[in-house]
Amino acid sequence: MPTKWVLESDLIFLEPAARFAGLNPNAVREYPGPTKVAALIYPSPFCQNSIDWMRALSHLVARNRDFELFLVNVKSESDMRESSRTRVYPVLDDQILTLLNQINQADTLNLAQQSRRVENILERLKQRASEALRDEIAYLYNKER
Repeated sequence: MPTKWVLESDLIFLEPAARFAGLNPNAVREYPGPTKVAALIYPSPFCQNSIDWMRALSHLVARNRDFELFLVNVKSESDMRESSRTRVYPVLDDQILTLLNQINQADTLNLAQQSRRVENILERLKQRASEALRDEIAYLYNKER
């Protein structure tokens, strides 16, 4: 079953992230309603390159912006309607995992493992972004001397 990745955040955070990634502004889809929540979906017509999508994600991570990350199953390549949606970040708390475990142990274990992997990757991404910023600042100060 085909899947897509959905990155959701406030529009004021997601638009600059998409610009940073060099994506077409149409890649950011604002949800209707009073909230200003938007999504960046990979793959989609305006976000066909996973590297661009990851670049937008790294922009949010490096700036400690709130976001949610979903893994979405779709009907087929020709029918991109959602058949299921699983939130993989932020990681579900232990109480919710315990409840889900009572319903379906195998799927809950898989969800917990996916969420932990994403959390570890995002933590490494945040660390690398912090190190890059520190190096860039050090370079600027040394350049001025």
